[in-house]
Amino acid sequence: MSKVGIIDIGSNTFNLLVSCTKSKENIYSKEIHVGIRKGTKQNIIQKKTIKESIVTIQEFKKICKKFNCKEIHIVATASLRNAINKNEFIETCKKETNLIVNVISGDMEAELIFNAILNNIKDFDDFVIVDIGGASTEFIITKNKKSVFKKSFNFGSQLLIEKFNPSDPIKEEEEDIKRFLKEKLQDLTSSLKKHKIKKIIGTSGSFNCITKIQLKKKYRTEYQILNIDHYKETISPEILNSTINQREKIPGLLKMRAENIIITIILINFLLNQGVENIYTTKFSLKNGVFSNILNNITPWQKSLL
Repeated sequence: MSKVGIIDIGSNTFNLLVSCTKSKENIYSKEIHVGIRKGTKQNIIQKKTIKESIVTIQEFKKICKKFNCKEIHIVATASLRNAINKNEFIETCKKETNLIVNVISGDMEAELIFNAILNNIKDFDDFVIVDIGGASTEFIITKNKKSVFKKSFNFGSQLLIEKFNPSDPIKEEEEDIKRFLKEKLQDLTSSLKKHKIKKIIGTSGSFNCITKIQLKKKYRTEYQILNIDHYKETISPEILNSTINQREKIPGLLKMRAENIIITIILINFLLNQGVENIYTTKFSLKNGVFSNILNNITPWQKSLL
């Protein structure tokens, strides 16, 4: 085995990573917005969304073949995990693409995110790792390169948008969301104070959009620190006080993130009020954790051979 394809079926986006096990390097990556969570009604993924998902997976499979990948690993997270008709999705994918979809638990999702950061950021320090998806959010508190708190919560950006249906721009619903976070994250906030955590490291998605807004360009480093004053004085108020249409025009903010990014901003601000002082962002995420597990021969899921 040399080259492998990794597909992360997320609640908002599908992510492809092509990596080489021999050189232990990432070769190619691609992100496509599908929006499974948004295409789910009453916990049932709609036929149209399943069709769009399969088309995306077929496109990713073609790319993997071009790179001469020997196998593909597909993992799916909360939006499939919570769907009533997840078996229909899995069976349709197997029939149309001959690829196996593995639905992983929230605990496994958090573990893979932790592995992604641990194995890819050289000067790894004490952080709370935050990965906010469309239907779940993972928090991992790390001390001395070990996780001391690790939990997947059953809420994400799209789910909270649906739950609170905020006005555009958001108004009093912001306080409702803050109260929700305070109630749901009590064990997290207790652990943050216990371990005296002062740093957030946010993975991929909206976190990287925030970095691009600040830098006004792409970045290629392992991680990027945000200018906290600029975030508080400019980025946060600009996003929270703008409409979706206005946010779509902000340089660095992808259109597909324009609606849900307000949830990420509210979550960051909530954590800042808990004593966190610095915000870092990284492109490393679940798919990189999957690759780390492959390299270490830890794969409790089925792979598809090409």
